[in-house]
Amino acid sequence: MKIALLYPSMPKLLIIFFALLIGRTMIAQEVTLPPDLRQYNLTQFNSSLLNPSFTLDRNNPQSLSLWTRWQWQQIDADPTTVFVNYTHRLQGNAAFGVGFLQQNTGVFLQTGGVLNYAYKLNIDPDFHIALGINVYGFQQELADDRFQQGPGLPFIDNGPSFVIQAAPGIQLGYKNLRLGFVGENVVDYNITEGEKNNGFDDKIYVGHASYEFPIPGAGIFEGAYLRPMAYLKTVPTLDTQYGLNTLFGTQKFWAQAGYNNFYGVSGGVGGTFFNKFSIGALVEIGTSSDLDGKEPTFEIVTSYQFAVPVTQDEIPELEEEQEETPEPVEKEEEAAEEETEIVKEKKLSRKERKALALAQAKRTQDSLLLVKRTEDSLALAKSKATEIENELRLKEIQRKKDSVEAIAKAKLIAEEEKPKKGERFEEAVLTEDIRPGYYLIVNVFGTKTYYNRFMQSLKDKGIDPKSFYRTQKKYNYVYLERYDSMQEARKARDSKFFGKYPETIWIFRVKAK
Repeated sequence: MKIALLYPSMPKLLIIFFALLIGRTMIAQEVTLPPDLRQYNLTQFNSSLLNPSFTLDRNNPQSLSLWTRWQWQQIDADPTTVFVNYTHRLQGNAAFGVGFLQQNTGVFLQTGGVLNYAYKLNIDPDFHIALGINVYGFQQELADDRFQQGPGLPFIDNGPSFVIQAAPGIQLGYKNLRLGFVGENVVDYNITEGEKNNGFDDKIYVGHASYEFPIPGAGIFEGAYLRPMAYLKTVPTLDTQYGLNTLFGTQKFWAQAGYNNFYGVSGGVGGTFFNKFSIGALVEIGTSSDLDGKEPTFEIVTSYQFAVPVTQDEIPELEEEQEETPEPVEKEEEAAEEETEIVKEKKLSRKERKALALAQAKRTQDSLLLVKRTEDSLALAKSKATEIENELRLKEIQRKKDSVEAIAKAKLIAEEEKPKKGERFEEAVLTEDIRPGYYLIVNVFGTKTYYNRFMQSLKDKGIDPKSFYRTQKKYNYVYLERYDSMQEARKARDSKFFGKYPETIWIFRVKAK
């Protein structure tokens, strides 16, 4: 953010220009320092100096924070910035801040106060718009008057000027994505001179985009997140600044790294102690050739949070209240009860109000825990449903596979049961109670005498013959063995009953009724 520069009349402007030109020649080519605020590294506290809407999220209402930056550590007249700011949350989606600001740009020393206000509009659960504004009132004077009294130049003595300046900002949020824009000196007015402090071409604008990635963790890493932010800043008469800073933060500590095309690379760490006090440090080193010989830049940030964390030990008497289930009432009665509670709350002592606030915080904490348990239950149910669905899908695949295999097997059996060319084969459904299967037939007899003789001859050869009688044909069928499949019957037939019967053998299939 640029703190406004005073535009004197044209003759005085020429005198200042030549004076500064001579002074710069005397101190051997000093680097021109941009006149804007160097607040791009503010990621945790006092970041409302970067975008006034950051009071709602990045600042920590209710807190008192201090930021100090020592630019390049020059021996004489460091371009130093000091910002002390108190932030407070209002009812609803609003917050405000009030602070003290002093900045030495190397040319001007600006000292004054800052008022901040921000408001968030919730469009839907995932989308919001945050609007904010910083109003500055500061005294502006030359930071170094050594070069005003050069040879032949008159003494310049306009004295300090008082400047009013406004910096509106907007931030669009969709889930974890944030897009912001700030006009750092859109409105400015020099009260002492009675005119605008800057022309239209001297305006400074900042655009930025960030995304927050939640990181699961426990212990000191509970609530961890990673938030990279890219930004672009237009500075009149100087090169446009652009850069990137990334913050890794938890409830206990944070670490950050960044790059700015003019100031160089930076890195910093910080921690929060006793859930109230935070302190962090950052060092920045120039990387461009223009900053060769410049010492590192240092930043220190401290903050005290006034909000007291809620613990179980602090609210033992309020747990019984939470176990009671209130009876349902009509909306009008609820509104009346709320008004009564507000009146009662105003009459409570400080200790009672603190206990009530702790109870409300406990209820909120229990509600969040219940929501978390519900989400876990739904996730478990969804996982079980997916597991059952996968199991059913696998069973269906196996069933189809078994069906295909059964069909293929049936086709193979049917193919095997077909008589081959020149093969003697017979099949029939018998009226007698004869077991279905494939029989190795060796003879058929209609006469009992020849039947008996043949059976005896087989027994004499060491064969145990069997037979069945077909009433319809009035024949005795003599067989050597019965088989369940055509393949087994053919194997026995072709081997001459495994070498035991060299005569003719044929197959008779008894089909099931």
